[in-house]
Amino acid sequence: MKVKTYLPLFSGFYNSHWSEPCFDGEEDIFDLPKDKEFWEFVDWKRYYNHISKEMCNEVQYLLSDFVSHIEFERLVSPKYYNFADDTIYCEITFNKRKVMQYIKDNYDKFSEYIKHTYTSRDGFISYHSNDPKDWMKKWDEHKVGSILQFICENERFEEPWDIADSHVSLFYNEEIYQYERPV
Repeated sequence: MKVKTYLPLFSGFYNSHWSEPCFDGEEDIFDLPKDKEFWEFVDWKRYYNHISKEMCNEVQYLLSDFVSHIEFERLVSPKYYNFADDTIYCEITFNKRKVMQYIKDNYDKFSEYIKHTYTSRDGFISYHSNDPKDWMKKWDEHKVGSILQFICENERFEEPWDIADSHVSLFYNEEIYQYERPV
């Protein structure tokens, strides 16, 4: 089965490891003026899209018992982070039979997860049912992402932080090279 949904395990960029990358050793390579900082030279859109694509690969690996492919589609970042965080949208190809069996084998925990996550409360109005039986009948785009999120949480998978070839220096814009120190 193939469905467009959101990527599970991704917590967003705002106030995260990804939003405050390390600039290891750059001060030895570039001689920036006192009024400039390294972060000013990062092509953040390219950097965040790269991380998003790599996150899809990492989550695909973690969920390989259920998922055969995750294709990055787009990253959506809210204008304000009051009510939402960044979301990676993707197309996920998965084995519905295996996912259904996993839910049946872990139904009590799945039921707790749905009730906890989708019950309205002060400050939160749920637009989805908090009855796990409803979740088993018809799967829409949101439900697939949430079911895969449940599997990740139940299996204690953590958000991948160590993504290869993601050092922020690979995403500098061309302007920084005017400050490069001669070798």
